[in-house]
Amino acid sequence: MASPAITVDTITSASAFEPFVRGPGFVERIVASAMIFVFAFSLPNEWFVRVGNSSAGAVQGGSPLATLAFLAFFGIVIISMNGNWHILLAASAREPLLPALIALALASTMWSVNIVETFTAGVVLVITLAVGLYFAIRYRLEETLWLAAMALAAGVVINYIFIYVFQQFGLDTINVGTDGGSKWSGVFVTKNELGRIAVLSAMIFAFVARIRRSFFVWPLWTFLAVIQVVASDSATSLGSMFGLVALAGVFFGFRGRKTLYGATALAMATVFSTLFLLAATNLAAATGLLGKSSNFTGRLPLWIDSFRYGISERPWFGFGWLAYWPEDQSFDVRIRANFEVPHAHNAFIDAWLYVGPIGALILIAIYARGLVWGARNIRAVPSILGLVPIMIISYGLIFSLTEAGVVRRDISFVLFVVAIVTAARNKGAKTPFIPQRSSTPAK
Repeated sequence: MASPAITVDTITSASAFEPFVRGPGFVERIVASAMIFVFAFSLPNEWFVRVGNSSAGAVQGGSPLATLAFLAFFGIVIISMNGNWHILLAASAREPLLPALIALALASTMWSVNIVETFTAGVVLVITLAVGLYFAIRYRLEETLWLAAMALAAGVVINYIFIYVFQQFGLDTINVGTDGGSKWSGVFVTKNELGRIAVLSAMIFAFVARIRRSFFVWPLWTFLAVIQVVASDSATSLGSMFGLVALAGVFFGFRGRKTLYGATALAMATVFSTLFLLAATNLAAATGLLGKSSNFTGRLPLWIDSFRYGISERPWFGFGWLAYWPEDQSFDVRIRANFEVPHAHNAFIDAWLYVGPIGALILIAIYARGLVWGARNIRAVPSILGLVPIMIISYGLIFSLTEAGVVRRDISFVLFVVAIVTAARNKGAKTPFIPQRSSTPAK
């Protein structure tokens, strides 16, 4: 008898994948968790290497060893698909704008001012997208969260080791804190990167604690991650953490009410606009409240200069993906900013700089559609899992408004792809969705 057809509507979890490919075993799960770890913290050989204002792991292509690792990850995806590419294509079709943006980034190699940088970054984005789709197809959402939690927990421990044992690498000597001293950065170069990953870790740990009914172990991991957010002294990360907690409270409190969509829209507008304004102006009140170092200037001048000296030169096609900031074209912006600018501190401006207004509009549309689908998913999936997609998408949007965003070689992009694909599953849901029985035992 012929196997049932797999379409966009029938792919709901790993169970839809199993008639074609055997479900993931123990070894594959270990490898999957290791993949998440590398996407979050890069390879150990990159923790001790610094390239200007970033680490080797922050470079999108990474070291040659990292390149081999990501090619291996792509090979794992190919082997797991076992020739069933229509499943991968069906999953990517949930949000066709995602592969469209990646295709545009790769195509920008043709007009890039740094062909090698753009092509390498484009290939890495393709691999990262494929890995995100792999997790969305191969594992149930709670399984993905569990694998991510295990990898992120290992990273939390390693960050503490670097902070207290390898202090020459574990402390941020570039950006000082309010007391004039160095702040925690862990395996990362800057405290902002540690804060960003710590916020994501705390959120994942909190979800796992609720899903597995853990009252000690995973709440403890959440606490350890929150300490890293606070000790990093990153105003962006602190504000993002408070904003995400506020959003989670609204999503959870209104999920069974008729006013869910209105409350969700109002909460998101309030949180996103507040964090955006604080990042843009760096108000003195916010500086005192969040403990931001006094030598930090607001992002608004940087954004204005990015338009004045960058976008105005190539307004339609951009400079190629990731090809603007390392090159001479950004010299005027970097001089005026008075520090080595790694990006525009706004993913939408960066997208315009890299691939023109079309890329920026695609990115805006991805977030807008994702938030709408995520809000519908809250009602369609009446368990705590219903909140996961919109929380991850909100996390991505917050850091897209104030930092480099999530569309890069990073665990946040992998989880973002999972969230988008999961939320899009119920984008047209009009009746409550009965979730499948959890595959992870409660503790």
